[in-house]
Amino acid sequence: MAITAAEIPNPPFFQVVGDRRAIRYFDPDRKVEDWKIQAILQSARYASCQGNINATEAIVVQKETCEVWDELEECVSGFNIQLANQCSHIVIWLTNLHAWYGRANDGLSTLALSGALTKYHGWNYEFSMTQTIPRLMSFPLERTDLLLRFETGLAVSQALLASTALGLGNCLVAFGRKPGGVEKTFGLPPNMKFTWAHAIGYPLEDPKSGGQRVRLKYDRLFNKDVYGTPLEADPAVDSALREVGLLQEQAPLPGRFEEIDALAERFGRDPGVVSWPEKELKRLINDDDWDFGPRIKARAEELIASGELPDYPEEMRETFQRIMEEHGLDTRKFLGE
Repeated sequence: MAITAAEIPNPPFFQVVGDRRAIRYFDPDRKVEDWKIQAILQSARYASCQGNINATEAIVVQKETCEVWDELEECVSGFNIQLANQCSHIVIWLTNLHAWYGRANDGLSTLALSGALTKYHGWNYEFSMTQTIPRLMSFPLERTDLLLRFETGLAVSQALLASTALGLGNCLVAFGRKPGGVEKTFGLPPNMKFTWAHAIGYPLEDPKSGGQRVRLKYDRLFNKDVYGTPLEADPAVDSALREVGLLQEQAPLPGRFEEIDALAERFGRDPGVVSWPEKELKRLINDDDWDFGPRIKARAEELIASGELPDYPEEMRETFQRIMEEHGLDTRKFLGE
């Protein structure tokens, strides 16, 4: 269908970032318009990419038209089968590892033609051809895999925000049930690596999906000048960011649990949410690293007071301890003395 610029939603950027959620309940009766899918993919196409090598590609899938859907569904992790079947489209994001080796020369040339590669920064043709490009093209595959998948992540991030701006819901979906299964399903060559699946559709749940999800505190994530020196957030800036919609009301908003129970009843699924043991909740809610607001603390206290929580699986303590110690983590914080 034809679309005009006036018909394309264009909400403010910070509002879009604040509105983005992982939506897990999609309306199975509403299909996303083709022009919106195109707008999402165009947004991804213009994400930053090193050397302009364009390593991110995608396959857009609809259950009704995809001939290999049954094989693809077998790759979806069990937690995501429902949303994969109810969403409108799934974008299979791919990373083309050949792009690094095959497009480095042409990509840099396009940047020079565009006025982005200049002598000001030390670029010249002879050095590029005899030193820079051969060095880049000699990187081991493990290194380029890491770099290029990061760039695919940048593209997917822009796709998520574009989809949110268009009033759609998104969820990145794990397809880990059959490692290598996605590549096999589509018959992809070895250089094409599946990176993420991206479910898109119209939200059946409230688009706020119960409020903004809790994160670690700002000064626990960001450092000033050296690692270990916290970068403090300016309260006045945070206040302004709340006004423009980047920072929003934290989950769980009133009515959230009733909403998900109603959705479960509608589709014949089990109601309720998963709960952790009492001592785990108490430990978590008192962890000063997390930016817990009053609602989530109240929810934890409500669950603890109910007395209907599972027991800690003591048989897993040894496993958790071994895994944490392998990664140099202080197990006392998570497992006690």
